[in-house]
Amino acid sequence: MFTTAKPKISVCVPVYNAAPFIADTIASVLRQDMDDFELLLLDDASTDESGVIIKNFDDRRIRLFRHDYNQGIAASRNFLVEQARGEYIAVLDNDDICLPERLRLQAAFLDSHPDIAMVGSWFELFAPSTVVWWRRRLVNLGWVWCHPLFPTWQDAKKGNVIMHPTAMYRRQTFADCGINYDSRYTPAEDYDLVVQALAAGLKLANIPQVLLRYNLHGANCSLTRKKQMKTADTLVKQKIAGILSCPRRYYPYILVMLRKLRLKWMIRK
Repeated sequence: MFTTAKPKISVCVPVYNAAPFIADTIASVLRQDMDDFELLLLDDASTDESGVIIKNFDDRRIRLFRHDYNQGIAASRNFLVEQARGEYIAVLDNDDICLPERLRLQAAFLDSHPDIAMVGSWFELFAPSTVVWWRRRLVNLGWVWCHPLFPTWQDAKKGNVIMHPTAMYRRQTFADCGINYDSRYTPAEDYDLVVQALAAGLKLANIPQVLLRYNLHGANCSLTRKKQMKTADTLVKQKIAGILSCPRRYYPYILVMLRKLRLKWMIRK
């Protein structure tokens, strides 16, 4: 379970108690329509069968690591980036699904846009068969989350501008700027990472195409840790206000959803 070649892309997946989902997540990466990548998986001391499931995959592109005790999402992401050998870091969570063309299209975008340091994409929500039927039918109508093509500070003041499991960024650029995951902002450490990038003067983008399916299974951090998420989100927005030397204005999350959530038939090609 290793690769010896220096890859173009390092796909970094922190894993914690993801036994119901991790096999599908790994398979979606291995099915990519390009081969120049490594898949780094870190088992952050899971107490379920996640580690066993991962070891059942025999693929030269996989590199597996394990923590002896749970260190949390920020430390896990930082560890994976430190181990990565690729030019680009592709972020992925342990329960989401990459579309086959994701890595190829994002790498091509960064190759052709040297001024862009991080690129995300649109993504589609889906609920698995384990979710209660009425919620599954509602979620599986074909909802797509549409982030702006070139996010600005004005966008970031209202909320995160890149859905983290869709992100791909230049490893060396972020390292040179000293940008990493800060556990003080967990579980919004991904939002803070974007703010660090903007504060460093880096440019961000989103490909206006669905390249990921986001698994809304009900145990998502954003749902199970709502209070902590709200607190962390407020801290990041306070940080933005400090950087921009402007007052922090409350922006209701419902307005964020109304601006970005669309059904597939509403999206013009």
